[in-house]
Amino acid sequence: MTTYSAQTDESALALIGKRLAAFRIRNNWTQAQLAEQSGVSKGTIERIERGDSVQIVNFIKVLRACGMLESFLSVFPNDLPSPMQLLYMGKIKNRKRASTPRKNTASILKENSAEYNAGDQTNGTPQTPWVWDEDK
Repeated sequence: MTTYSAQTDESALALIGKRLAAFRIRNNWTQAQLAEQSGVSKGTIERIERGDSVQIVNFIKVLRACGMLESFLSVFPNDLPSPMQLLYMGKIKNRKRASTPRKNTASILKENSAEYNAGDQTNGTPQTPWVWDEDK
């Protein structure tokens, strides 16, 4: 496949015009037939093939008649929502940790407090756990 580099707007229009003319001839269509199928004037087809500028609406009509509109539109990517927009819309669920959450010290003390209180009793009185600032 030959790669063309259109340096100017005029050369790009000329290249599009040449390719449209070649496509039309391969399909054995006259300019008048293509104009009738696309709903534009024969002069518009002549201007496109010459490389002159035309209104985009007329160019789209010609592309649709040639069956090339979808190919032309595929040049531009779809405007899909960004990942952040999907998150805000609720399409992406919040991420979860792969490992189980670790227990913090307070929950460990709470679980073991019953065992600690049921421990040794000295002189008939149960031992109570040590508490910060209890000596003040």
